[in-house]
Amino acid sequence: MAVVNASFQFLQWQALYSKQKPYEVFLAAESFQNKIPRSNLVFEPRSVQVQDVRDRREEYTLDAHGFQFLRHKTTVQDFKDRSVVGDSYIPEMQQVLRQHLSKGEQGEDIRTVCFDFRLRESIHADEFAKRTINLEDGFDRLLPATHPHIDQSTRGALLRVQRHMGEETEELLKGRVRVINVWRPLVDVKSWPLALCDARTVDPNDLVTCDIVRRRYVGETYFGKYNPEQKWHYLSGMTPEDVTLIKVYDSDQTVPAQRCLHASFKLTESLTPRVSIELRMLAFGG
Repeated sequence: MAVVNASFQFLQWQALYSKQKPYEVFLAAESFQNKIPRSNLVFEPRSVQVQDVRDRREEYTLDAHGFQFLRHKTTVQDFKDRSVVGDSYIPEMQQVLRQHLSKGEQGEDIRTVCFDFRLRESIHADEFAKRTINLEDGFDRLLPATHPHIDQSTRGALLRVQRHMGEETEELLKGRVRVINVWRPLVDVKSWPLALCDARTVDPNDLVTCDIVRRRYVGETYFGKYNPEQKWHYLSGMTPEDVTLIKVYDSDQTVPAQRCLHASFKLTESLTPRVSIELRMLAFGG
């Protein structure tokens, strides 16, 4: 397998974190009157070797590695249309995920709930800095994430279940609960591909919990610290028919992979922006 060198922004441990939990605030400055810094996170660039798995893509599975590649051609053409994404794409991919996770043919033993989605686009950082981003709006495009992270910590995943499932939470938590991101590029990927870390090579001490403060919700995520033992992979030449499943949380402690660190990296100087959509799903059962 071909190997490329990538640069990621890993969390750099600070003595402060022993006294003050890492956090990031996504609120307008007037909301907290600048009484505290927006964030106490400190990152450091690290060069990492990333293996291209194009010729061995079928070997990687959610439960063994924390990620998996699927081929799927969506019926959706216009990802700028809110009603089309909500009424067509999300249900379409919920069914794809149910069938993939299910022990039956139609996914009847799996229940999926899409609680969030996000479009991303690799525009120039200076242009992005001019924008006012609304994190509550999934159509407000963010840059590809260069910080190795996992969207929900264990606590964050349980908070998500409580937030979105309400009175059903207690009963649902008696069965298997997973949080899975469904990631798809909307154009052929020339640069900024998605990199995924084999979950078996991540030491629990590599993961640092961080509070994410939004206007309507306080969640918790993981950021990754650098560890040379980590093994990173990516799928070269991705097209819109290449879908990646990323495990964020799994209540089944018997499987090798409960979660997957992931990030994007600059591969070439291509002028073609990378545009992608990721759905964040709760999956119950299986």
